[in-house]
Amino acid sequence: MSIELKLGKMSIAKKRVLIIDDDEDINNLFTIYLENRGYQIDAYTDPVNALYYFKKGFYDLVLLDLKMPQLDGITMYQQLKKIDNNASICLITADIANLEQLKKKIPNIEKYVIYKPILLKNLKEKIDTLLLEKNMPC
Repeated sequence: MSIELKLGKMSIAKKRVLIIDDDEDINNLFTIYLENRGYQIDAYTDPVNALYYFKKGFYDLVLLDLKMPQLDGITMYQQLKKIDNNASICLITADIANLEQLKKKIPNIEKYVIYKPILLKNLKEKIDTLLLEKNMPC
């Protein structure tokens, strides 16, 4: 769901992005950077709280950390998909070794993974690319 701002004759749609990462510094950095570039951000360090407040059709994109202490990213991914099967979810990870496991569980996943560390400019480019795609398979 996008929020539309009307400025005179011009309207700008703000894309809603949900960030779920147990690292508060990552959440703060991504939030500040993306808000300054026109995105509306909700960020959670606790995946259980994020899951509790997640609403079907509310977010244009979810950025989901793969390794979290309370609820791992794969389980979280599956729970989010149960709530909203059409949710666009991009996994964030520093663990390249788990990619093969992910490929077995989630088709075409390599297109929807952001590897840490990431330059903020590259983060925005990746998000823009994913948001432009009409039919994301995951």
